[in-house]
Amino acid sequence: MAMVMEVKNMSFFSAEPTVDVAGKVLDEFGDVEGLKEVIEGILALEVSGVYDGLVHGMGDDSRLDSGDFDELSELIKLASENMSKFPLSIPFAPLITAKFVMVTYTFVYDLYNIKLGRDFTLNELNNIFYGSMATRILLMLDDFDSDLETPKPTTEFFKRLGKVKWQNKQVKRLYNHIHEINFMLIHNKWKGTERVSTTFLVTEEAFILLLSGCSAVICGRDKINIFDVVTANKTYLKLINTDISRLM
Repeated sequence: MAMVMEVKNMSFFSAEPTVDVAGKVLDEFGDVEGLKEVIEGILALEVSGVYDGLVHGMGDDSRLDSGDFDELSELIKLASENMSKFPLSIPFAPLITAKFVMVTYTFVYDLYNIKLGRDFTLNELNNIFYGSMATRILLMLDDFDSDLETPKPTTEFFKRLGKVKWQNKQVKRLYNHIHEINFMLIHNKWKGTERVSTTFLVTEEAFILLLSGCSAVICGRDKINIFDVVTANKTYLKLINTDISRLM
């Protein structure tokens, strides 16, 4: 299940060892708490079977077009009603739009499918789109697997999420550099795979940006800072390394 938001062609980039790119990021941002852990986690994705499955996608289920899933989940309904629906990130457009929230379901679907290793039952499909997993990820971040009660999504949360911005250029630079490590990892291992170049990288980037924005809002801020970027990447890596089938 993939959501295409923008297309990037990896053929325009020259290969560089992923570990070298990671080293440059650490050289510049080595004093950022938690960054080394994040970078080590990204480098470990090279041998992750789950990440390989995410990169190539698990495909769509034809039952999703049956009309049984036309009703919006509470999460998507609130995002659609309170955030911009503008599809692209361009100057003067909001940093995070309602479309980004939908990406959460892409990752829940694929991670669940990878762990199950079989087709979903109808009840399982309903649980993906109308259950609590996506809400727990966005409103609890790396506590998504805790025993804490699932928070209730609110209108105010999504209004604020739709207005978040970068704290400064340095924060945005760190976010971009971390994504560059993911990009180079995929470029080096799966270069030439058209499906990867046109879908997964941009979906991944949108998801981590979304998590960064959620972190800021949860902390009562309207600007994404370095803590939020690190927290978002930690949450993403934890999702990949967690068997979410036991949480669904």
